[in-house]
Amino acid sequence: MPTPTRRYVLMVAVLVLLGVGFALVPARGESIYRFQFGGKNVALVRGDANMKVEEKEHNISDRFFKSQPTSEHLRLTADAATGDAAFLHYHYDTPPALITPALSAGVWVRCTRPGVQLRARVVFPKEQDPARPESQLTALIVGDTHNGENWQKLTLTDVPALLGKRLPILQTQIGRAVNADGAYIDRIVLNLYTGPGTADIWIDDLDIGPVKATEAPGGAAGEVVKRPKPGAGQKGARGRLSRQEGGQLFVDNKSFFFRAVRHTGAPLHVLRQAGFDALWVPADVPADVLEEANREGWLVVPSVPTALPAAPSANSTAEAAALDNYYRKFADSDVLFYDLGGGRQQEQTGAVERTRDYLRLRDPKRPFSAGVWDGFKGYSAFLDAVGTYRWPLFTSLDMDGYRGWLTQRMNLSSKRAVFWTWIQNHAPDWYVESVASVSPGGGFAEPIGPHPEQVRLLAYISVACGCRGLGFWSDQFLADSHHGRGRLQGMAILNSELEMLAPVLLAGERQQPLWLDTNHEHVKAALIRGNLRGNYGAVLLPIWLGPGSQYVPEQGAVKDLQVTVPLVADGADPWRISPAGVTCLRNDAQKVPGGTKLTIREFDLVTPIVFTNDVSQNGLVVWWQDYNRKYGRVAARWAMDLAAEEYDKTLATYRKLAEMGVQTRGADSLFKQAAKLHADAQRNFAAELYAQAFADAQRALRPLRVVMWDHWKKATETLDVPSASPFAVSYYSLPRHWELFREIQSCQVGVSALPGGTFEPVGGGPLPKDGVSVSEQPGWSARFGTLDRVKVAAGLVPADRLADKPELKIPEYQGQRMFRPSREITRPGDGYEPPAPELGRGVLKLEVQRRGNIAPDGKPVEQSTMPLERTFLAVESPPVKLPPGTLVRVSGWIKVPGGITLTADGAMLYDSAGGEPLAVRVTNTKDRWKQFHLYRRVPASGQISLTLALTGVGVAYFDDIRIEPLYPTAQGAGYGARPGPRGGAVVPAGAVRPTAPVVPAGGVRPR
Repeated sequence: MPTPTRRYVLMVAVLVLLGVGFALVPARGESIYRFQFGGKNVALVRGDANMKVEEKEHNISDRFFKSQPTSEHLRLTADAATGDAAFLHYHYDTPPALITPALSAGVWVRCTRPGVQLRARVVFPKEQDPARPESQLTALIVGDTHNGENWQKLTLTDVPALLGKRLPILQTQIGRAVNADGAYIDRIVLNLYTGPGTADIWIDDLDIGPVKATEAPGGAAGEVVKRPKPGAGQKGARGRLSRQEGGQLFVDNKSFFFRAVRHTGAPLHVLRQAGFDALWVPADVPADVLEEANREGWLVVPSVPTALPAAPSANSTAEAAALDNYYRKFADSDVLFYDLGGGRQQEQTGAVERTRDYLRLRDPKRPFSAGVWDGFKGYSAFLDAVGTYRWPLFTSLDMDGYRGWLTQRMNLSSKRAVFWTWIQNHAPDWYVESVASVSPGGGFAEPIGPHPEQVRLLAYISVACGCRGLGFWSDQFLADSHHGRGRLQGMAILNSELEMLAPVLLAGERQQPLWLDTNHEHVKAALIRGNLRGNYGAVLLPIWLGPGSQYVPEQGAVKDLQVTVPLVADGADPWRISPAGVTCLRNDAQKVPGGTKLTIREFDLVTPIVFTNDVSQNGLVVWWQDYNRKYGRVAARWAMDLAAEEYDKTLATYRKLAEMGVQTRGADSLFKQAAKLHADAQRNFAAELYAQAFADAQRALRPLRVVMWDHWKKATETLDVPSASPFAVSYYSLPRHWELFREIQSCQVGVSALPGGTFEPVGGGPLPKDGVSVSEQPGWSARFGTLDRVKVAAGLVPADRLADKPELKIPEYQGQRMFRPSREITRPGDGYEPPAPELGRGVLKLEVQRRGNIAPDGKPVEQSTMPLERTFLAVESPPVKLPPGTLVRVSGWIKVPGGITLTADGAMLYDSAGGEPLAVRVTNTKDRWKQFHLYRRVPASGQISLTLALTGVGVAYFDDIRIEPLYPTAQGAGYGARPGPRGGAVVPAGAVRPTAPVVPAGGVRPR
């Protein structure tokens, strides 16, 4: 067992920068009122003063801030004041906060001079002001005073005691006792007088609570009273205007790469600190959440009412009324674009367009978008932005396949529309229910994925494929209840990097990225060319695409990664981008035939590089350096806390595995190495070497990834595919995988319960040369759907000439020798025959071909190379009935001659228990038969069936498909059993015909 603990890693207790995590609660029930000074307009209102003062500047500033992206800045020049009670008041009105022992308030202040003081106005609702009988009596209470130049939180605590000190003075002034029942604070006041002279003050992150929940006019019970903020415009006047032009979004006439998050209850200030700039909200978002988003300057993406079929018409008054209410609700918000729904298919194109036209009459300027599943060409013709989504994590679709799928979707879209995608930062419902065994929406007692590195890979793959905006699907999986603190910190780093890259990513027109090979087989680099006529150059994104990263991220670190980059402008230097520091790699680049050869000395999963020569005083490099000065310290803290969090979670699962007797070599030293690197990061952080601290913290994650990868490889080395075990798709579920492994070891295999899986002709006899329909096999059926010009065929065909051809073994030449052995030496591979099915008379054949087009002159037109958009040819097996919870082994043989093209999924075999996410996916078997085994439990329905499918152009053969029940045996586990005889009798109900014990490796491969 490794000796380091979190205490060892952290060394000293540290506060997590992003609010020490958060627990998800509905924003409506939140009793703390916050204001982050993140809007476009200033919020503080000038009050009274007893000296002459000149307000030289009052603006929203991004020079200094406590939380992203801005603070409110004032530059004041004051004369000397007479007496001790000098005051220069600025105030901010808040919702009523009853004075109770639980009440507290605070605001962060940074000032070039000490002396700023926090105050609050108390209202006595049962007392009249003697000087103004029409008003209620008020008084100021005094809190903390700023005593330095750095950020300091000024607070009001123990408010009843502060009021108690003020009451005697107040009673003396009015000459009678004061009734303090129901007293509340309604205004935060700052005394900004710091003495004669000029002072710069920055104010950020105000909070007060619990606030009084009262009935607001037109609002629901329990909502905070809505008050217009100081400086806000009139109703209907929005602060920022968005538009779409040339395939990209603009906000206030500046190109904009959005980083949105779907809001389901997370505190907005936490999401803002993590670097998100757009909030995806449902149509029924609570009014107080929307008010807070508007107050804090969020760009909002409102989804249309989910009940709408997106088909309003002249006779659909209910739908029209719902859309009218939808528009009015968001009329005062800064809408980035209107979301017309997700998962839209081609059949809904006309209805979605009518909905857009209806809303366009009310808002003719702002963009419209929809999440599209298919029909990209039609949707991108009238929508301003087209989004898509797919959840590859925990599934058999690897990162390279995801890259191909996303590239295909972008190619199907018109260049006139912004292309964006959702990023999976959550565990989907099927995983939560079947693998984690938790009801969707609940919390988790044990760590759960995805890993921050996986989210980072998905995001950069999407950017590399041409996305000009990203939406992150879940804010729940950033919460402590979902072990999401590490993901939250990882996304804060990711958002900072994307913000730094955005000027170059958006500098040029939308074009197909150029993918480059590197000197490592698992690393591909995407070259995104910017404005070549300007100084922005290009972005180079080397990305780790190694197999298995969708399950567990590999270490992904490469020393001296080399890539030759074409089309680099003369004088453009490569810069390595990081929120803690940018580094020029000029000395690691050299001109070679074909471009510029760049050596990245230390590659780590994704290493963003920008080629630019924009080093002017107001240029790109200077802007990056200013960004590093603002964010370097906070980015280093993010990285250090991320390393500590991931250390804890990795160690917790490692200990569980160790208790089960599952060990990997060198794990102890790897944990110690991670702890040492984290300690190095802490020392550099204390020395204010933030770039080095950031790098050390990033390095501390690598030994942890090695531990996780080694354990995952050990768990899956005997499986045909990792998805064969539903618990082998994540490091955190490996303890349950080993439980399943041992259960399988103690079982015996029964005869297949699936009728017709050998695809032999019914009644015997040979099959016709052209085959027969799938329906000739009792209980089996075929289905087909497409949007593409293809022709398909599914049927049982003769197995003649489908057997694998023997591999010719060429004797190894051993050179001329003086002496030769008296007998031939047997080599390790001699006598080994690759496994192959016992082919009978028939197999299942699935085929998809492009339908040829004929030109007007009668000649054939060259076939399109565009990817298939929706083509799915599937054969369904009859359901097999077994007791719920029965362990079964699903197996089959697949042969793909020539490969399957124009799709990322290829040929698939999956069961109704694991579903499509855990499918066997094959795009090429090199013209040989390949066997697969999957282990599943019969669901509560007591039925399990199989689907054999083809999704691209090509041919796939299937044979010997089985569903074999596994029965417990009292005997010890032995060697794996060979498959039962081909065409063996189907197990009758209640009967058991066990074979030998089985090892979860798919059976013994004879040698």
